[in-house]
Amino acid sequence: MRKATRLKIAEAEHQATVAPTVENYDESLEHRKKSEGTVNIISFFLGTDEYAFEVSEAVEVLRPRQTTEVPWTPEYIKGILSVRGEMVPVLDLKMRLGLGNVNGRPSARILVVGAEDLKAGLLVDRLAGVREVPASFLEPPGESEPQAAFMKAVIRDGERVIRLLDAGVLIAAES
Repeated sequence: MRKATRLKIAEAEHQATVAPTVENYDESLEHRKKSEGTVNIISFFLGTDEYAFEVSEAVEVLRPRQTTEVPWTPEYIKGILSVRGEMVPVLDLKMRLGLGNVNGRPSARILVVGAEDLKAGLLVDRLAGVREVPASFLEPPGESEPQAAFMKAVIRDGERVIRLLDAGVLIAAES
């Protein structure tokens, strides 16, 4: 066989393994259907109550560290922190929502969230993790919810209740 013919056969074989098949296309459509109608959240605890932000609003998670206090700020603003060269206010989220304050537990974390060009670090008691939630589990927050002004929705998964917070509203209230 000539070299040119062998090269064409090799290219055809390579294309056959790379080119999409009907099965691959159908599988990709099924995956897309499954992911439509879901919300990816990062959840955390404030005391015994579970809260969350959409993953798209989360920037990073940090271990608690020393902040620089800022005079004449509300008590729930613990100070500012340099995060990758950017000054970010750090809020005790539990105190901000009127639930007391975050204890200095070893499991406490700073969850940095962002909306548009604004960022803030939020002290939380402990992280629960990232998960995908069906959109059908989301309900509008009730008027009786004390944090309703900061919430996008309530996620009900059986007995589990997660309050989905709006980072944009929380951060905008601080700027």
